[in-house]
Amino acid sequence: MHAVLEWFIVLLVIAAGLAVDRFAPAKNIRYPLYIAVLLTAFIFDLNKFSFRVAALNAVFYFAILLIVTEVFWICVRKKSKLLLGGAFVLLVPVFLYAFAAFLLIVPLPCHKNTGGRVGAYKACAGKSYALAKRLSFDPFNPAQVYILTRDLPHTPLKKQVDKFIAPKGYIEAVFSPDWQCQEGGRAKVDLYIDGYVLWSLEDKKAEE
Repeated sequence: MHAVLEWFIVLLVIAAGLAVDRFAPAKNIRYPLYIAVLLTAFIFDLNKFSFRVAALNAVFYFAILLIVTEVFWICVRKKSKLLLGGAFVLLVPVFLYAFAAFLLIVPLPCHKNTGGRVGAYKACAGKSYALAKRLSFDPFNPAQVYILTRDLPHTPLKKQVDKFIAPKGYIEAVFSPDWQCQEGGRAKVDLYIDGYVLWSLEDKKAEE
């Protein structure tokens, strides 16, 4: 069932990309919009930004999947082996990254309890932090990934400030977070298991 659902989504995206390429109007408007979305995705990835609301992240990643798929279909129609080879090398990694991120957000039964918020904390000086857990994007080396984020004031965005990938053997381990407020309103969270601190995540460069 796990593989069936994932392949269904892949086929859905491929079909949707083909339909958009063939039938969607206003190419003069859509293509600049595509550039804006991909540029935004690049800026987000460079600065470790994301939306606070998971649904917005899911829509954002799905839009990237559609754009990449449509561009690939355009390259197929050009019937140029060089263009198609270049598109394959450049677009497939982007597609796989966006697809993995999308799968970990949408509430599929096969991904139940693999992600979500572990705890939220409003630290000193009014800074709001959250700790989230997800699986790694690497299907060959699955691991729990804990991410500490800080909300960006007056925006719908959050910024990743620290990340911890649990070692092998801890894929099903349950960590207990212990929050602390550091100097300057920076949050620190210790991950406890069996009474021991395995790792600490901290905002080392919080803005005032």
